[in-house]
Amino acid sequence: MNKKLKIAFFIGTFPVISESWLVEQITDLIDMGVEIDIFAFNKGKASAISDKVKKYGLMGRTIYLEFPENKFHRIALATLAFARCIYYSPITLFRSLNYKEYGKSVLTFKYLLWAAPLLGKIDRYDVVHCHFGMIANRYLILRDILNIRQNFIVTFYGQDSSKYIQSKGLHVYDKLKKEASMILVMTEEMRDRFVGLGFPPEKLVVHYTGIIPQNYNFNEKSYRFGEKFKIIFVGRFVEKKGIEDLLRATRVIVEEYPNVELHVVGDGDAIYKKNIKELAKRLGVANFIKFEGMLTHQNTLELFYGMHLMVQPSKKAPNGDTDDLPFVLLEGQASGLPVVSTDHVGIPDGIDNGKTGFIVKEGDFRAVAEKVKAFIENPGLLKEFSLNARIFVVEKFDLHKINKRLVSLYKELIIDKHA
Repeated sequence: MNKKLKIAFFIGTFPVISESWLVEQITDLIDMGVEIDIFAFNKGKASAISDKVKKYGLMGRTIYLEFPENKFHRIALATLAFARCIYYSPITLFRSLNYKEYGKSVLTFKYLLWAAPLLGKIDRYDVVHCHFGMIANRYLILRDILNIRQNFIVTFYGQDSSKYIQSKGLHVYDKLKKEASMILVMTEEMRDRFVGLGFPPEKLVVHYTGIIPQNYNFNEKSYRFGEKFKIIFVGRFVEKKGIEDLLRATRVIVEEYPNVELHVVGDGDAIYKKNIKELAKRLGVANFIKFEGMLTHQNTLELFYGMHLMVQPSKKAPNGDTDDLPFVLLEGQASGLPVVSTDHVGIPDGIDNGKTGFIVKEGDFRAVAEKVKAFIENPGLLKEFSLNARIFVVEKFDLHKINKRLVSLYKELIIDKHA
């Protein structure tokens, strides 16, 4: 098994600012000698093309399975896809237009446009790795149309393991359960949940998302009573992030310690964002909050330097959406930030409770406030937890160690294929 591994990554959109962790995984695997090509269903914004994406030439490694909304553009691409199928595999053309199997979607040429770019390419890979369950479901359609037989692996992250199942029904992954060679999940809680949903236990592997420790400048936190105590929250403006609880906790904190300053990094739905800002005014905490908006990944890390504490009060949203293990919790701790978060789904896997931060019951904003006040009242605790946080993340979430294990999993699948 000395030959160079060739892996195909199937993802939704590439690149995406909020998925910098995926770029880190890809580039570290490339540094390890793995050949990675990316198959994405949507093009990301030009502003999301980071220096690392440019350095490793990832755009040149990306093939887009485009499905344009514009009807005339779609027909033009479908004409080219038709010709490609005739050249490489006429049977693929007929399968992609199978109305009985795929219904009205074939009339839009969706599956033809998805499948044609893979012809003459997909067979060269040792393993296909799908990121997110809904992307794996799309891949299953292509697997049938193209008669693909490679072993494939899927990683579940968050929304695909909760909200998607709730909206589509419990049977949405039935075919995936049978056909996936291996199913990676982010946390122990997710694994237990998936077993309860009927996923084969022998296929489920807990595999954490990792970070590259040297990319995060460690800054030991210290605080002198009377100084401005700075708290940071990072996340999209969606209900599962618990921003309302964060604002209510802030109100409790500033009643006793008015020298607190909360920095909120992120963006989202305009109406929801407006509601959050109006809530801050009603609670009387607007003057204690700086809404930073959406920042680049690098600018967010630079903001960490001047902060004392990270607070992420995640909770289950009314629509069933969950946060699982927010990557930013790992980034914060790697930078030396102690954290206050909740017992929401997989978050306990990412915090050493009582050593790198505190975990409270989700939805309990008063408990969040009490734990924040504990750091204000005990500066020595802040320093101790800051050191522990860095050590904890380096030992448990070092991406290079995690990727070595991933390569071993890939090799297991290749051996199984030839057994």
